[in-house]
Amino acid sequence: MSRDHLYLCGSLYLLPLLWGPLNLVCLVYVTTNCSVRPEKGSCGMLVDPCWAGLESPFHRSHIVQRMKDLNGTERAVKEFYLVGVPGLQDRQNLLCIVFLLLYMAVMAGNLLMLYLVLLDQRLHTPMYFFLCHLSVLDVLLSTLILPKMMAVFLLEDRLISFAGCFLQMYLILASGSTEYLIMIVMAYDRYVAIMKPLHYHLIINGKVCVVLTTVAWALGYTAPLLHVLDAMSLPYCGPNIVQYCYCDYSSVASLACADVTDVLKKANVAAMCVVNIPLALILGSYFIIILHIYSRSTEDCKKAFSTCASHLFIVSVSYFSTDLLYITAVTGSVSADNRVIMGVLSYLLTPLLNPIVYSLRNKQIKQASEKYLTFSCGSKTL
Repeated sequence: MSRDHLYLCGSLYLLPLLWGPLNLVCLVYVTTNCSVRPEKGSCGMLVDPCWAGLESPFHRSHIVQRMKDLNGTERAVKEFYLVGVPGLQDRQNLLCIVFLLLYMAVMAGNLLMLYLVLLDQRLHTPMYFFLCHLSVLDVLLSTLILPKMMAVFLLEDRLISFAGCFLQMYLILASGSTEYLIMIVMAYDRYVAIMKPLHYHLIINGKVCVVLTTVAWALGYTAPLLHVLDAMSLPYCGPNIVQYCYCDYSSVASLACADVTDVLKKANVAAMCVVNIPLALILGSYFIIILHIYSRSTEDCKKAFSTCASHLFIVSVSYFSTDLLYITAVTGSVSADNRVIMGVLSYLLTPLLNPIVYSLRNKQIKQASEKYLTFSCGSKTL
């Protein structure tokens, strides 16, 4: 194995590895400096794809009991008012155009990927099966945020019902959690492909693919449920103005007529801990792969690198954007307006890059594109 290829493999592995110490620093900061009100302090709970719903059930029972003790008039809020980007009201048309173009690119890329995989028999493999699930989640996440945000910008349609707000919050959390679990499944697929190539089709068969993705979706959509119920159980009796362009957890929970310090602090700690479990598992699998190919030939390293590069790049980008969002939130290093924009972009960046990265150097995708897209255009011409 040449030194150059070892450097490439090692440096690519180190990209996501760097986020670990940053997460630890962020976690320590959260536990010691979390304020009661996230808009006044510096560490509101970010609802980026994470399993923040895994709070203590004892804490939830305490909230539910407290809500039972309150009279029914305390929940006066029936709907929420989405401000959008407060400091950029005069540039909302420009923001809308930019986000609309990004949304169209996300939809076009991921729907095209689904279309090609569905039609081309050569793409009916475990890797593309998992990639289709990732594309579905990318489309879902983008659709949960962008249409309503553009309605806020263009149509001044800023109201969202109480139930609709928490439904949006839950679906964003659940879809984000599921996406990270699908990334673990894809890492396992690459691990088996490199470590046990002769037994790959025996281990990763059709039944296993269905089971893995079903478990990922089930866990992803179960994890945030308790967390959202906790937020809904809080008393909302006064202001209903959400300083965000969608129902962000901290922005909504901070409107409750109660002390939410413990709720936000525990949610932040849970989020910072649990969001990195997928990263740890992915890094562990790639660390074993690097050790495995260390003494192999240059050709083996090239093959392993080409097999894992796309997935590891997407993991790096996804975790970098997530952790950057967390760090800027807890340190208060960026303005509230920029944090809103960064939050939206973090949801769009990975969905935008996924179809590009996975098809850029993939001969099968290119061949399928030439075959079916050319055929479609030719049929229309005829």
